[in-house]
Amino acid sequence: MTDLTLYAYPTMPGFFNGSPYCGKVDILLKLAGMDFTTEMPENPKGFSKGKLPVLKDGDEIIEDSEFIRLHLIEKYGATLDQGLSNDAKAVGHAVCRMLDERTIYGLAWSRWVEDEGWAQAKELFLEGDPNGIGETMRREIREGYTFAGFGRHTAEEQRQFIKSDIDCIATLLGDQDWFLANQPTYLDATVFSYIANFYASPIKTWLIPITAKHDNLVAYFERGMERWYPEGLQMLKSMAAE
Repeated sequence: MTDLTLYAYPTMPGFFNGSPYCGKVDILLKLAGMDFTTEMPENPKGFSKGKLPVLKDGDEIIEDSEFIRLHLIEKYGATLDQGLSNDAKAVGHAVCRMLDERTIYGLAWSRWVEDEGWAQAKELFLEGDPNGIGETMRREIREGYTFAGFGRHTAEEQRQFIKSDIDCIATLLGDQDWFLANQPTYLDATVFSYIANFYASPIKTWLIPITAKHDNLVAYFERGMERWYPEGLQMLKSMAAE
């Protein structure tokens, strides 16, 4: 009997998480068949690294989605890599690092820095930001990503970078149902969480048309929703029919 609690950013019931990192862990736990509860703390600064996701396993606190994945392997043997060749694992590892360390810049920048995305994010994540705390977060993201280099590029150049990343995912997925394997693996936990946020986030940005032009990514999104978030898929279909 496990005692697992996933601390994640708020999301609608039955829907994927707006943070790809939190979404990754949610799917990892589902793929591993683990019983867990999800809590959404008001302030992630209460954890030592000041960010989510965090997994509480009994008395253990594991921070960062990748360390959580390694914890599931080391403690529970949940490698979740069945059907992946060594070459596929290596390619998948590189793609996940691309998504987590570069593509995430485009997602966050489009939501928190660009005015159109920020107007939506402020309402969705901060209920209008009545206390103005979002402006501090927005400034920190802008300054951090500018220091890292991404924010020094023009909007057109930024979108060119992210388009090339999404095109890469579409090419590697090809006509397979799952990423580099015949069944979902730990790689899909990462890839799906990004594709879902690019294509179907309630925050509508330029990432949607870049993703939607790839029929295989749209089908991949729907396949993952059917498997992991069937209630959310029905909500999306109902909204589309209205």
